[in-house]
Amino acid sequence: MNSFRRHVESFVRLEPARPALGAGLRAALAVGVPMVVAATQHLPAATWVGMAALFVTLVDRGGPYRDRAVTMGAMTLLGAVMGLVSALHLPPWAAVLLTFCWVTACGFARSYGDTPGLMGVVLANYTVVSLALPAHDFAAALSRSGLFIMGGLWAMMLALVLWPLRPYRPARFAIARCYRELADRAEEVGRWPLEGPTAPPNLVEVVDWESRVRQSLEEARGVLASTRRGRAGESDRGEHLLVLLEGVDAVLALLVALPETLEVSPRETRYHALRAEVQRALSELARDLRHIARALEQEKGEPEPSTWNAERVRRALAAQVAEGGLPDSARAAYSHAEALLVRLREYTEALLEVANHLEDGRPIESDLPMGPHPASLRGRPLLEPLRDNLSIGSVIFRHALRLGVAAAIATALVQGLGLDHGYWVIITVIVVLQPYSGMTFQRGLQRAGGTLLGSALAAGLVALVRDPAVLLVAIMVFFAVAIAVKPLSLSFFQVLLAPALVLLAEIQTGDWELAGVRIANTMIGGAIALIGARLLWPSPERVRFPEEVANALRADRDYLLSVASAGSDAEPEVREARRKLGLQLLSAEASFQRLLTEYRGSSRQLEPAMAMLTYARRFGSAVTALAASRQWHGRQDLSPVASYAGNVLEDLAVAVEHRRVPSPLPKTMSAQQEDTDVLSRTQLDRLVRQLTVLHHATVRAAPQLSP
Repeated sequence: MNSFRRHVESFVRLEPARPALGAGLRAALAVGVPMVVAATQHLPAATWVGMAALFVTLVDRGGPYRDRAVTMGAMTLLGAVMGLVSALHLPPWAAVLLTFCWVTACGFARSYGDTPGLMGVVLANYTVVSLALPAHDFAAALSRSGLFIMGGLWAMMLALVLWPLRPYRPARFAIARCYRELADRAEEVGRWPLEGPTAPPNLVEVVDWESRVRQSLEEARGVLASTRRGRAGESDRGEHLLVLLEGVDAVLALLVALPETLEVSPRETRYHALRAEVQRALSELARDLRHIARALEQEKGEPEPSTWNAERVRRALAAQVAEGGLPDSARAAYSHAEALLVRLREYTEALLEVANHLEDGRPIESDLPMGPHPASLRGRPLLEPLRDNLSIGSVIFRHALRLGVAAAIATALVQGLGLDHGYWVIITVIVVLQPYSGMTFQRGLQRAGGTLLGSALAAGLVALVRDPAVLLVAIMVFFAVAIAVKPLSLSFFQVLLAPALVLLAEIQTGDWELAGVRIANTMIGGAIALIGARLLWPSPERVRFPEEVANALRADRDYLLSVASAGSDAEPEVREARRKLGLQLLSAEASFQRLLTEYRGSSRQLEPAMAMLTYARRFGSAVTALAASRQWHGRQDLSPVASYAGNVLEDLAVAVEHRRVPSPLPKTMSAQQEDTDVLSRTQLDRLVRQLTVLHHATVRAAPQLSP
């Protein structure tokens, strides 16, 4: 019951996003204009232009113009080629075989990411429609392919030509989102209470923030890389944006390290004035970060002098010393906080200068405090994703095979029963089946619920009016609103898309009773998809989740080892290890969310597993705080703690993989050097405490990880 309730809640949940009004309007025009031409000029063939425009519009997920053009252009060409299969009047067995081969290939497109995966789904659906609605002869099929090209070009013109073409706009907005999230964190820490616990009581909030920023940073890195690949001759603006992007990575590390430092700093009343100055500086830092975000979004820089620096913190620290001295631990912690603020000031001053000159093309200074990240300097071989997933152990490989088999079974069933509009059954199978079983059930619920509500809406509208002109307007409105609300809710998208497709089919065929047919076919297709997910190479998340957690723990270990062997947190190896840890934690957290969709017990029983992920990230934050002090304490030998923690983390990873309780923590750690400074001792003690909490969380999670 708990599992079903979670799925129902997911059906009605709204995502924190803005409606895509421009995309909705483009979708309405892409489909509506050809339909109006077909109705007014009595050109039935023109309806294929509208259908093609719809298919091509569906694969446009925004982002860099180059990527959008490539995706929409590829969909147009491949759709035209696959439209020729409508000339093949295949016997049933051949249609089943072709469906299996093509749908499997389309499912394997997920190897290259979400957008190619979506294009594979749309291509598979169009092929199914082409097979179900064969052309009279090859000439008619060739004509249909030509109409598909016209529809694709019409959709591309609406998306890429009629709207203002600003090549760097997607990258600007993606990077600006990163700066706004950094500003939110700086403001949050700036409002911490001067007494009592400094960190928020719910550590998941911190984890969510770090996850969001890392996700936004990686998305922005991908958007900018794609944009720059397509505009090699215009390097000035791209270089400015690259500097601003790498500035996010640099500021992110410091905004992780500084709160960690504040958490270990003394909080007695006599330190309130000093802490208040540190937090005031963070609040003023947030203003500068928001200014950078505005400069990126408004596409023009408005110089606004930054008035904050670490001088007030330095004076407050000196006054505290003069009044009565500071214990070594307090002096070390607050001196380090002041040093981190100095670095933040140095970074933001340089980033503000770059942001304020985005438009005038002023050359970038060669001595900026941050350099390009190693991830920005390398590409990925074209065939690598295929090689990585070409094995039965790959989730994508099993999904593609499952998708092809289920679609072939649906095709055989449709032909055997002679179902009216039977391609809706096959399309439902293709849309509902997901790589993960929990997501398949969730998508099936969304598809079934959306079809029931949407078809009822279409039936009610047809009962009131059958004027083609009114119905065409309704179709355009449904398409526009469906595409616009898709970022907010996939369920609402299904509810609004269903009546548009039903009305479109009814206008084309003149059959005004198709709502019930669509409901019945959707239920059949959903049932086939759910059975296929259960019986055909199932991929339960409970099997993958321990492996994802183990990989995150090993990434924690590798990050600590890279920090221990480096002299500064700015070294490429440290930055790359920190990035890999962030990505692996994102992967583990995504696996946990998928686990929730298929877990049949209470969500509270999974709390130990969630705690394990939370403290894996907290351990990484403690390492980041240690790394941020390396340039002041670079000669310190961290090998004892690195060896101790590395061995513990490896044991935890092995225990999680084998679903067993980890070995007890070693009683003692190798002694630290006698000349270790106070700050380093404090940071290392915190590191060990975080490791201890992580060990306890792993012990508690062991029963839930057992098969």
